[in-house]
Amino acid sequence: MTRTTMFALLLAAVAAAPLAAQRTDSIPVLEHRDLDGPRIGFTYITGPRAEVKLAEYHLQPFMSVVGWHFEQTTRPRNGGPQLVIEQVLVVAGLDQGKAIPSGSFLVGIRTSNGIEFGMGPNISPVGAALAVGIGKSLQYGGVTIPLNLAMVISQGSLRTSFLIGYAIRRS
Repeated sequence: MTRTTMFALLLAAVAAAPLAAQRTDSIPVLEHRDLDGPRIGFTYITGPRAEVKLAEYHLQPFMSVVGWHFEQTTRPRNGGPQLVIEQVLVVAGLDQGKAIPSGSFLVGIRTSNGIEFGMGPNISPVGAALAVGIGKSLQYGGVTIPLNLAMVISQGSLRTSFLIGYAIRRS
């Protein structure tokens, strides 16, 4: 046999095993869901930069939060962790006569028992920051009830929030 023929046979043998392993029954069937719903809670703001801004606008560091949450999830139909993308729009400080808007875009994961983690950018009037959230989603009669602890970290400021609400499936 020539070297070219031997090389072609060897290449075919090496490529055949992975191709045979890619059976269509081993590819997971994914399910996509869209959910949204209200959020309520509170936030506590600390840090030297935050203290200056709070004093400037006559605000207390502990304030209310009200908002809306949009969520897109993808998961294997037969169970397993969900890939989660969330957009959270809130207004803080209404209890103090102020409306401080904030928006976060989070990318994360939720385990089959409802434990979730995500992180991404946050935008508010004081600038851009990093938002990190952890929580637990409870299921009750087709409604998802999230309990979330979030931290928004920026230079000289830390916002710690607790949010609860519900989410109903849109699709």
